[in-house]
Amino acid sequence: MGNFTMYSYNGLNIVRSKATRHRDAKTEKQLSNRERMTVVAEMYRAFSSIIALGFPEDREGKAPQNMFVSANFSSAFIMAGNKPVISYPRLLVAKGSLPAVTVTEAFTDASGITVRYDAEDTFPDVTPTDEIVGCAWLKTGELLIARQMMGFETMGTVLLKYPNLKATDVTACYVFVLRGDGTKASNSVWVEVT
Repeated sequence: MGNFTMYSYNGLNIVRSKATRHRDAKTEKQLSNRERMTVVAEMYRAFSSIIALGFPEDREGKAPQNMFVSANFSSAFIMAGNKPVISYPRLLVAKGSLPAVTVTEAFTDASGITVRYDAEDTFPDVTPTDEIVGCAWLKTGELLIARQMMGFETMGTVLLKYPNLKATDVTACYVFVLRGDGTKASNSVWVEVT
């Protein structure tokens, strides 16, 4: 209706007025923020199936995509010259209140990526029915995902299957803990694959 937009958000009816004249000021800060948003959107597309699992807490009407952007927009970048560039060790593909897993080793072999972890620090907050979730984004654009129960072992292994994979083929790799019922997660941990 005219220049009004109406929508529902968290059970509230919201009415907004659209701008009649659009100003596109291009300050350095605005251009940097637009570049960050473009990169975060690319990362969301790459990791969308993991992000749906990795942000289960404190939703309050927010989609996992919004929570992912909020968690990474300010902290997941480094500046290369005057351009923002994603820093994979800073990127969070999961965020939550469970304690993070300590990764002890990650390597590629004929079967894929093997990630060894020490879960002892996560006890008693993490139970044997909780899952360890691993993911790896390959340079081909494929996303490898592995989910398995934590069990009772303090030292565990998760395998991301991909025959004859080389470490140079991996763009980024992460692991995190997911509550068995999917209601809680830990912060993701970046894994350096050798």
